[in-house]
Parts: sequence; C-alpha cells; structure tokens
Amino acid sequence: MSSKRILFIHGNLDVPASFDSLLPLLLPWDMQCIDLEDDFNAWDATIPVTVRTVAERVVKAYNIGPDDLLIGHSMGGWIAAHVKELTGATVIQLSSWTDPRKVRAPIRQLGLIRAIVSSGVAQHPACISMAKRLYPFRQSRARIHAALDRVQRMNPAYMIWQYELIFSTVPPLTILPDLRIHDRHDMVIRFPDEPFINVPGNHKIHATNAAGVAEAIRGFLGM
Repeated sequence: MSSKRILFIHGNLDVPASFDSLLPLLLPWDMQCIDLEDDFNAWDATIPVTVRTVAERVVKAYNIGPDDLLIGHSMGGWIAAHVKELTGATVIQLSSWTDPRKVRAPIRQLGLIRAIVSSGVAQHPACISMAKRLYPFRQSRARIHAALDRVQRMNPAYMIWQYELIFSTVPPLTILPDLRIHDRHDMVIRFPDEPFINVPGNHKIHATNAAGVAEAIRGFLGM
C-alpha cells in the first residue's frame, strides 16, 4: 500500500520524542509527529473535550485525509481511531484500544480526576518519587522516569484535558483500525478482542521493542 504521510500521535502524559527509537526504522517515509500539548494550547476552551472533538481538531490542524496513515500509541491510538472514523485514513494502534473498558484505571470518574489533579497531589514530588520507585520494568525505566519528571512540571489543565478525552463518553466506533500491535501482557491496556500482532515490551512497545514494532508495521505496509 502507499501513503503520502505517516503521522504519529503520542500517548497520555507523553511527548512526540517517545517515537525516537521507531522513526529511523521506518525510513524513507514522510513522517510527522503530532504534539498534543501544542494542540491543547491552541484549544478553544469553550469546546467540550471528548476524543471526537479532539480528533476533529487534529484532522483540521494537520489537514488529514484518506491517503494518510496514522500511528497512535495508547491515548494517541484512541484519537487516531476517531480520525479514521472522520476521514477514512489508515490507522495503526500501538498499545491502544477501541473499547474504553480495556483501559486499566483505578479511577474513571472525571469529577474525581479533576479534583485530584487540581489539588496538586498527582504532581507532588513525593508522589512522583514513589511512582519512580515502584515502576518495575528495567527496559523502559529511564523513559518513564523522564516522563514522570515532565508530569511534575506539566500544566494541570493539560493533564485534565487528556483524561477528559480518554474517559468522556462518545458514540461507539463504526470503523475499526487497520492494524493493532500490542503486548498481551500490557499492564496499562488490556489486549484487544479483535486480531492483533503480539509484540513483547509491555505498554511502551514502540520504545522498548522498536524493532519488533517496526517489523510489524513494515510487514503491513509491504516494505
């Protein structure tokens, strides 16, 4: 298959640099990483935040059409699935979902999430330090620690925006992604009910096992 562009959408509390290990393995495609924080900063605060309204903004901001390919990790894959619903673009999900019940989350109530984030507890240095100590996976520990440092400095309103687009209720998808790549033992998102390619590496497979993810993508693209 052919595609004029590959656009990457990062996950919750993450940054475009999370794809740095994967991008060189997919050359020579025309690739662009979307920065959701930039989109948040340009967001009209009067617009309700759902994955559908965010997908609409992404489509408009990046002029996405049916010839484009989107690769989204976790929350980014959830957005990408809704971009496909709007445009017919090809979508590959990494460690993501089409059924929100697949998200392993101790708290799903947006009111409670807003209260916790607004209180500053989630960004308190003691909580960040504890999260670092408890993270069990050596391969991705450095990246997770860097992500937690970013969380400590993150605009709380941007944190809330992300959880609103994850947990706000939207109509079910009518078109499913074209390919799912997932680790069956992912600790964050349960594996899909639909067919998927199992790539070990836990939730951040594009960073911990970029070669395995790239092989699956290149096979799908016929490269």
